[in-house]
Amino acid sequence: MTMLSKYKFSKNPLHYIYALIWLGVFATFAFYLFTGEMFRPENGKIHIVAILIAWVVQYLGLTLTCLIILFLGVYKALRTVLDKKETES
Repeated sequence: MTMLSKYKFSKNPLHYIYALIWLGVFATFAFYLFTGEMFRPENGKIHIVAILIAWVVQYLGLTLTCLIILFLGVYKALRTVLDKKETES
């Protein structure tokens, strides 16, 4: 059995729009992180969240972190689109 055997694609078109939004948010964040734009200080100050993310990126690696964020977006998009199959007993 595969992991997706218990799921089928949703018939609700709104789920596909939500999935695209989730995928877009995560892909944009991964790209923003990968380019390093997040870590450039504005007005001589850097945000504390950027410092914390930079610490995580330093230990996990930039590419791996971006791939994890992108895969989280794909996972969230799939979970939004897929509905659980109803078993007929």
